[in-house]
This record gives sequence, structure tokens and C-alpha cells, in this order.
Amino acid sequence: SIISELFQGKVVSCVRCLQCNQTSRTSEAVYDVSVPIPTANEPNSPLSADSSPVSLPATSPAHLPSGSVGVRSSSWSGVLGGLGSKVKSWFYDKGVSLTDCLKRYCAPEYLTGKEQYYCERCKRKIDCEKRILFKDLPEILCIHLKRFRFDNAYGWFAGSKNSRVVTFPVTTPLDMSQFMEEPPNQPVEYRLIGLIQHIGSMGGGHYIAYCQHKRRAQDWYEFDDVQVNPVMPEQVERAEPYVLFYQRVPTRAAKFERQTFKKDMRGMQERINQYLLSMSRCRPQNSMSDRSSEDTNMQALQEEIRNQGPALRNLFISPAPELDMAFVSKHWYVRLTTMSRPGPLDNKEYLCPHGKLGYSSAELASEPFFPISKNLSSQLISLYGGGPEITSLENCPKCQAHILAYNLRKQAEYEMVTRYDTKDTGDGRGWYLVDADWVDHWKRYVKSEPVTNYWDMCSPGPIQNEKLFKKEDPKQTRDNLRLKADYIGVNACVWWLFMHVHGGGPPVVRNDLEMPWQEISPETHLLPDELRPKEGDDFYMRTSREFVEECGGDEELYKSLYGTKHLQGDASPDSQQPDTSAGDAENVPDVELTEEAATAAADADATVTDSRPDDLPDGSPPRAKLPEEAVEVPAVEPLEPAAEAVEESAGDPPASTSPTSAKPPSDAVMQEMDEPSCQEPQSSS
Repeated sequence: SIISELFQGKVVSCVRCLQCNQTSRTSEAVYDVSVPIPTANEPNSPLSADSSPVSLPATSPAHLPSGSVGVRSSSWSGVLGGLGSKVKSWFYDKGVSLTDCLKRYCAPEYLTGKEQYYCERCKRKIDCEKRILFKDLPEILCIHLKRFRFDNAYGWFAGSKNSRVVTFPVTTPLDMSQFMEEPPNQPVEYRLIGLIQHIGSMGGGHYIAYCQHKRRAQDWYEFDDVQVNPVMPEQVERAEPYVLFYQRVPTRAAKFERQTFKKDMRGMQERINQYLLSMSRCRPQNSMSDRSSEDTNMQALQEEIRNQGPALRNLFISPAPELDMAFVSKHWYVRLTTMSRPGPLDNKEYLCPHGKLGYSSAELASEPFFPISKNLSSQLISLYGGGPEITSLENCPKCQAHILAYNLRKQAEYEMVTRYDTKDTGDGRGWYLVDADWVDHWKRYVKSEPVTNYWDMCSPGPIQNEKLFKKEDPKQTRDNLRLKADYIGVNACVWWLFMHVHGGGPPVVRNDLEMPWQEISPETHLLPDELRPKEGDDFYMRTSREFVEECGGDEELYKSLYGTKHLQGDASPDSQQPDTSAGDAENVPDVELTEEAATAAADADATVTDSRPDDLPDGSPPRAKLPEEAVEVPAVEPLEPAAEAVEESAGDPPASTSPTSAKPPSDAVMQEMDEPSCQEPQSSS
């Protein structure tokens, strides 16, 4: 993330056993450094300007003051002695520097008494020396000064603020070389770019920020609530810092690479412009009017170049060999021009699994890149690593088909769930339980905007109802399941829709949403009519998990994998959809229902990857073809209540939706669509 790229560093904690001298190291990622403010009367205080935390004398614990844990521990000799030091500091204390605070942070600390460290070599707890050093410094070094302290025994109001003067470099660099675990070959310098000042005491106060201008280093601005005023660097130096922000100063080599990149990029842009203009002049001119409008055409072409029009995009897709063109991402270019260490080239992040760009259109594919020369591209990859080299902004046709199939299916799924979702069991007798975590993921998926690139596709995947069962007995549901927290209930139509689109399972059908409940056999005859294969349409195929997830929207691949099962009609009327004249499973012939229930139960026990009904007629094609022109799927609009959606759908509404229905209320999957999708479900009362 951008936060880790800018603020993440690493510190290493070194613990040395004082008995066997074995040293153990532990690295930790940090985003800011909280440093103490040393007091004037602390012994062994490493406040000399030429001292280094690595070369500090290792004072033995035996020489520490009585009651002291280490160098960082307080060493008050008594109330009067401490009071005298405080009074003396009011007249003679000139404060400490920020470097002194960093030295105190990296100073050795002795772990004795109750804080002894367990030595792996000595096999017992023993006195040790501990120090913290920097292993890797971030781009932006955030230093927090520990100005506030409070006593846990008395609470917040017993605290105090340390207002001791801390000087810090403003116009000069801060050298962090002496605080590194391994001394660098050259200075590691930082420049101040901002700070936060606290005015007041522990009980209350006010914050003021100072920030440096991005391009004019001598210009500073004070941010005091809504007031923004220019200030001099001398005023910034007199501030009482609480949090300081330092940016790493790039090396001379890094500055040279920036200049080289910008010069090459401007040269490539000029060659591209000249090439397009020359191609425009080479077109045949048949009349004087064509010649007279040459200037107008040139202006139009220049405007198209500035706006990355079709001519430029076509050139990026098939670059002319004489241009010797390659591409680098704008994101990496920003890192190169703003950070001291841009890191490896991130071209791989823009490539799909097929090695091309995975965007839905040529306009989107050309937007994130800058053209440069192949020679510079090879040099950058050799110097910074990363890659691979991108020499064409050609979109991947397979990923384009996948994106289109994904967007069309998601919109069709949303509309079907809206149509069939109800507050009761609908035409069936039972509730179909669905894992609550999967439902949360599904809501984020179905409410998201139409995707424009391969990496943004976020299907929820197969339903994972395994978490609803006991680990020791996978066939028995857990006893402590909670509605909304562990599961929600949907009707049979929505369940079979989920099975067709996402797969998974196994089906968990109960007569009630709350315990105690009774198990009911899956009602496979309640599969939505749209999802029954029918000759002449391909709706079944285009909404299936196999077509979108497995085949990536490739119809030819789908045919090769699944043959003609869903592409040829069956003339036999008996092999079409089963009788659905009755809404409840109890009105279906016993023999047929028993065979279907037994088949579904056997499949659920054998696998959890696909729990869709097996009573679909072999050789039947899909139905209700999706509109071909719907390339851009409209944004998802808020839904009306599911009961109203059922009333507006074709056909008579189910009897279960009448106000006099005695069926229990549902936690219908679409009823919480207006709530934040990331909200954790809460258990019902």
C-alpha cells in the first residue's frame, strides 16, 4: 500500500547474553519511531555529539544505581535531589537535540531481575543487554517525541507533559547513518518536510502543523485550524515539536536517473509526434481543398495526441519498429521522481496470466503508462530489477471476454435474486442455510461497480457451508449456530440460483430458522425456470460458474469441455422441466421426489463443489439470451423490498407472500443490501 511504501521501516532488537555473549536478533516492521526525551541528570547519558549507539560503553548491571533496570531507567536519588535538578534546569537547561533523543532510543538497556531474558545457549534466564538499531529506514521517517506520561495508578489526570526544549535540524540534513545496524557506505540523510506542535499541557492544548513547500524548500507554511500563513524557517526552528516528518534525501545517482528518465521520455514523445505527423502528410491529397485544410488537420492531430486519441492508442498497440518503444507505468514514474529509492519496476502487476494487459478497452489500457525507449527500459530493469519489459499496450482478448462475461452474469444474478428473494420460504417448505461470511462476500461482489480490468474481479467463490457442521461429525450441524452471525436463510429458488452461479454447498434445509428445527430434503424441482436449459438460448451457459470462472467467458472452450450437453435441445416433452404446478414439495409425486432427494443427498455427502440439482434434461440448451449490447453494465441501483419484487414479476405471486401467511419472517439475502457490505452480521434477539 502507499502507507507501507512511504512509512514502513525495520528495526532490529539485539539481545546479548552477559554470560555467554550470544546475541539474538529480532526484526520488526515499524511505521513511526517513539523516542524518549533524555533528562539532564540521567547517568551514562549518551548526549555527546560524537558518540554512536553501537560504540557506547557496555555498563555492567552491577554498576547500575540501586533499583535501576537499565540505562533508560529513572535514577532519582531522592525527592529533594530531583527537585533540585528541576529547579536548576529552569535556569541552565539548554535542552537536547533530536540526535540525543535517537541515541537514547538506541542506547543499551540491561534486562535484570524480573526482566531477565531466557538464553537459548545457557538454557536459563540470565542478565542480558538489549539495544535497538535500524535495519531498514523508510522513505518518510516519522519521529514521535514522548512528551506525555501518566501514572497508571492514578489515571490520566495524574500525568504530566515534558516541555523540555528539543532542537532539530530544519535547513540542514539529519544523518541517520550512526543508528543503522550495518554502517552504510555513504551518509543516509533526511530533510525536514513537516512537524506537529502541541501547545498546552496534559489536560488540554492545541495542535499546530508546519509544512514545507513541495518545490520551494525555503518556503514554510503554518496550519492553525482554518488559518494558513507563510512563516520563516526560523519560526519553525523555535516550535516545540511533538511529531516530526523527515523525507529521505536522494543520492546523486538517483537524481541523475531522474534527469535521464525525463530527458528520454521527452525525446520519445517528440519522436511519436513527428511520426504521426509524417504519417498524416503521407496521405494522398486529391484537391486544392485537401491541401488548404492541411493546417487544420495538423492541429486536430496534435489535439488527438494530447488527449491520447485513437491514432495514438493504435500506435501504442502496434508500435512502429523505428520508434524502438517500450512502456513504464506512471505509478513507478511517480516513485522514481518523488522517492529516493523507487524499487523494482512494477510492470508485472499490469499483466494478465496470458502475458498481456488485462483491461476491458484500449482507452483504459493506455492510460497507466508512459512511452520510453527500449534502451532506457533495459537499463532501468538492470538497475532496479522488476519487469518484464512491455513493448506493446495490446489488450488480452481472452481477458476482455472474461470481463464481459463476469459483468453480464453479475447483473443477471442481481436481477434474478431481486426477483426470487422473499421474506419467507416462497414456494418451498424449508429454509436453505447459507454461511454468513460467504453472504457478506457475495454482497460486496454484487454491489460493486462493473469491473474494467482483470484484477478487480472478486467472485465470492463456492458456498462454504462446511463451517456450519461439526468437525468431528461432518454430517451434523453445530449446536451453537446463530442466525445472522453464522448463517442466513434463503428460499429454494435463491439457493438453486446460487448453486448454478457459484456452486459449493452442501445444502442445509430446515423447516425453521431457529433451533430446534427439523431437516427437510432439498426441493430440486424449485429450480428457477430461467436456469433450465432450453433450445435456442444460452442463458444457462452464460450464467454458470463453469462458463465464467472455469472457461473465462470462452464459448469454444466451454463446448470442448462440456460437449453438447447444454447446446442441443431435447425434443422429448418428458425431458423438459419437471412438473411445478404445486408449490410445496409434498404435492410432488412421492417416487420422483424421493429419487431426487436421495440423489441430492448423495451428491452433498460426496462433494461440496457443486450442489445444483441433477434433474436437468440432458441435451437441453440454455434459455433467455443475455443482451449482446450490454457491454457497460449499469451501476447497481437500490432495490425495492423483495416481496414487492415478487408481486411485480410475471405470473401469479406465491401464496406464501400474502399478509396472512403464518410462515416465520426471513433474513432474506437482499433485505440488508442497503447496509454497509463490510458490516459484520449480528445475531437476532
